[in-house]
Amino acid sequence: MSDIIDRLLDHYRQPRHYGELADAITYSGGVPDCGDTLTVYLCVAPDGRIEALQFTGQGCSVSVGTASILVEQLQSATIADLLALDEAAAVDIVGAEIMQARPRCATLAFSVLKAAARLAERSTG
Repeated sequence: MSDIIDRLLDHYRQPRHYGELADAITYSGGVPDCGDTLTVYLCVAPDGRIEALQFTGQGCSVSVGTASILVEQLQSATIADLLALDEAAAVDIVGAEIMQARPRCATLAFSVLKAAARLAERSTG
């Protein structure tokens, strides 16, 4: 197996930053075809810095593993960083091999994170 797949499976089996956050901005999304669902919990400081970022959900190894990888990578980000994140950058973080194999599952976390960032921007700006 490739290093990218090994990393994905490790994040799926032991997701990082998994769990609900009280008093957080939340956003949920899913892939109706297969039943994968994710919720992002986002706490933002007045200066736009992310104070806490976690997720919950259920689904296949691709959707949960990708969520864990992205959330871990974005721990020290700002709302501006999240808003600037595009799909190409997400592919770089997660790995093209994963994105190409199951694009809808692989981009679920990206979509939910972006929507949560837009909500945070509206509520703090």
